[in-house]
Amino acid sequence: MKVRFAGRDPLRDVTAYRSTEPANTAANEPGRFDLSSNELVLPPLPPLPTVLSVIEDGLSRLARYPDPTARTITEEIAKHLHVSPDAVAVGPGSAGVLQQILLALCGVGDEVIYAWPGFDAYPLLVAISGATSVHVPLTSTGDHDLDEIRARVGPRTRVILLCSPHNPTGVVIDRHRLDSFLRSLPGDVLTVLDEAYVEFDRGENPPGTPDVLSRHRNIVVLRTFSKAYGLAGLRIGYAAGPERIMVTVRKAGLPFGVTHIAEQAAILSLHSEGELRGRLDTVTVSRDELTAGLRWSGLPVLPSRANFVWLPLAAAADSFAQDLAEAGIRVRPYPGYGVRISVGAPEAQESLLRSLGRGVPTIWV
Repeated sequence: MKVRFAGRDPLRDVTAYRSTEPANTAANEPGRFDLSSNELVLPPLPPLPTVLSVIEDGLSRLARYPDPTARTITEEIAKHLHVSPDAVAVGPGSAGVLQQILLALCGVGDEVIYAWPGFDAYPLLVAISGATSVHVPLTSTGDHDLDEIRARVGPRTRVILLCSPHNPTGVVIDRHRLDSFLRSLPGDVLTVLDEAYVEFDRGENPPGTPDVLSRHRNIVVLRTFSKAYGLAGLRIGYAAGPERIMVTVRKAGLPFGVTHIAEQAAILSLHSEGELRGRLDTVTVSRDELTAGLRWSGLPVLPSRANFVWLPLAAAADSFAQDLAEAGIRVRPYPGYGVRISVGAPEAQESLLRSLGRGVPTIWV
């Protein structure tokens, strides 16, 4: 008798995260640059200098299990956001915490609404929970169409995912629009505000600050130490929101999901505001230089508040990325939509702009 094993229906139409892409080795190859993953690759930025010694000291504890509750970093994050520790959940990166949220709140027959194009892990994480993704196109300016998202809310809607600054466009959600949107939602629909790149936003009062959490009881803010803090390889992120929701979210977490090294590095990172401010200034300058150079090359570039820029190239996105790959520069295409280019080290950006300065870009505009 043949025994057949089949995956659940929601997983059949999605692929493993970036399973078809080459390994991230470009940074180690002379003359090749990886500007596709939004890592903080501006030397000597990752990680914060004061954090390195903690990482080295933690190597002696690799044979020991970490604290399963990650209590210390949970309490530090709570102080940072001026909320109760019971309102915080931590996990292996913001994607790991988002998975906890979706597993805690969603199941088969439920719907999760989010803008598209968006973070390419969203469809997989929604499918793992058993729920169905509902895509709402971005506006022509790379922003969330909050009116259309609200119109798509129905009896099966459990979660709405918003991202600000948005990945991949770098556009932020206006605070007043966010407040109005949250007030318009039914009481049984939760909004998750993904702020993985919020530290790069140089505007005032970015959404997700503690006063937003205090004004609304239907929102969870999601953040990470992977981007601005340069700890992508340690995998640690967190969420903050209503205690009645976060208690369930913590139950869905992977046991020992946050290592001791990651916890200690994150704690030190929260106390290194001066170093963080300096690197954010460096990223802002590099982002502005990259934006100006791309526009000088004749390419459309949206104003970005993150550590990447977005080129709305539509059908030409794939060919643009392929031509750059042949020149030794890796960027992230979103077929049919555009291309995201991470802010990189000076030599990487100079190589990119030199490649585009050879007259090639005119075929994509």
